[in-house]
Amino acid sequence: MKNHRFTGVFALVLIAFFTLRPSYGFADPDFDTLSGPARAIDADTLEFGFKRVDLWGADAMNRFQKCLVNGQSTACGAEAWQLTTNLLVATPITCEMRGKNRYNRNMAVCRNANGVDIGQSLILRGMAVARPDQVPEYEAYENQARQARSGVWAGEFIDPLKWRRGERLPEHEIDIRRW
Repeated sequence: MKNHRFTGVFALVLIAFFTLRPSYGFADPDFDTLSGPARAIDADTLEFGFKRVDLWGADAMNRFQKCLVNGQSTACGAEAWQLTTNLLVATPITCEMRGKNRYNRNMAVCRNANGVDIGQSLILRGMAVARPDQVPEYEAYENQARQARSGVWAGEFIDPLKWRRGERLPEHEIDIRRW
């Protein structure tokens, strides 16, 4: 009888240990607002410690994406990342959550300490495309960038969404041949 009582108590201790212990190393995935210093993981992905947010309404060139301007290959993704990095210097950065993406990552409109909307700035400078289904007013900023031929609008590029799915400009496709 003592053996069954010991097993029952041991089982209760294990259950209590695994259900009541704090979960170290895991960030809270749900929050309304983040504020503080941030760093750019990609032009449209910001990290606050262990918490990441994607920009709502602005889809920036991906960090390793290349574009063509005046017939020359450019590192437009790296340029977009650098622009975001420069905008993050004015801290604190404040992000207001607006939704979640298909990866369940929080999406937000983020501003630096000077009040500059980071997504809007990327779009105006031709380093991101607008997602008007998320932020309708960003479409006007994209039209301004197109008309001014700012950033990627001065040449050819693949929409960042299509680029993430593997689409490339013919000049940037990799030809893999078996020897």
